[in-house]
Amino acid sequence: MPQRPLRRSAGALALLAAAACSNGSPTATTPRPTASPTPTAGVPTPTPTPASTVVYPLTGLPVTSPAAARRPALAVKIDNISAARPQVGLNAADLVVDTPVEGGLTRLFAVFQSQGAPLVGPIRSARPVDADLLTLLRGGVFAYSGADSREIAPVRAHSGAVLVSNDDHSQYFTRARDRQAPHDVVSSTARLLAAGQDLGSPKGPPRPLFTWSSTVPRGRALRSVTVPFSAYTRADWRWDGQRYLRSQDGTVDRLTGGAQISASDVVVLTVQLRHTGIFDDAGNEDPLVVVVGEGSCSVLRNGVLIQGRWSRAGREGPLRLLDGTGKTIALHPGRTWIELLPTGRNPTFS
Repeated sequence: MPQRPLRRSAGALALLAAAACSNGSPTATTPRPTASPTPTAGVPTPTPTPASTVVYPLTGLPVTSPAAARRPALAVKIDNISAARPQVGLNAADLVVDTPVEGGLTRLFAVFQSQGAPLVGPIRSARPVDADLLTLLRGGVFAYSGADSREIAPVRAHSGAVLVSNDDHSQYFTRARDRQAPHDVVSSTARLLAAGQDLGSPKGPPRPLFTWSSTVPRGRALRSVTVPFSAYTRADWRWDGQRYLRSQDGTVDRLTGGAQISASDVVVLTVQLRHTGIFDDAGNEDPLVVVVGEGSCSVLRNGVLIQGRWSRAGREGPLRLLDGTGKTIALHPGRTWIELLPTGRNPTFS
């Protein structure tokens, strides 16, 4: 189902601002190995990372470039409808958040920090949820192409990010000749980070986002998960013994060049959707995706499922993943995909 431009009708900007103004105290989770429970049968146990190793804040992997470790996070808004695929650059991201948008579709919030990509895209418009995702990263640099004035308002109000928009700063973006508009806007991470320095003063690197451990936790051994966003939009992840491989809407999700999208960890968070009063030309409302509060979570790592709760006390607070006993769920070091699944829809496992 194609996305359509959003109408400039009267909306509920006040609701967006109110939902964006939850209070919380900024704290950070320091990466550390967890205790070593008996691994689940049949699941390989990687060699643990020594406690003294300095790691990247968004992957938990050992730092190989001190310069990269010091730079701010770069978040890029990536299109995710069929006309936008294959995408480019996503397997260089440290973190990708799959967020619901109007019409039962999704859009990607891809974050680069430990490494870069010579090409990333297609880059599309911002959404209200981006504001509260950016505060998890200490703002950083946010690259996007277009946005309704009411959609970008929360980002401008409190994200703390330096904004790099194709509409305002097209010199930092390129139109790909092999793609059709509006799915043709691309750039490189180096170019967008340089734009952030040119246009503002982004804060330093993000705080550690998760707790990391190479030790495989106790859990239910599983091979796959299906995340149903709507009747026609779903993400599927399959464990191949080393990593999770992604399919989108029943088709293998490959990038330009043929590589399948992959991740070390898949985190499914159940989230509420609220009204914004912002509609596209087909009458579909752009939802406000709530990532402050709490809900159920499912964490897949090393072929194991751990279920529990996620919580975030305020927009400046950390995201916490807790198991059924209230202990922090540690992720395997590497790339993480977060699927924000609307309340009322449930993942299925096999």
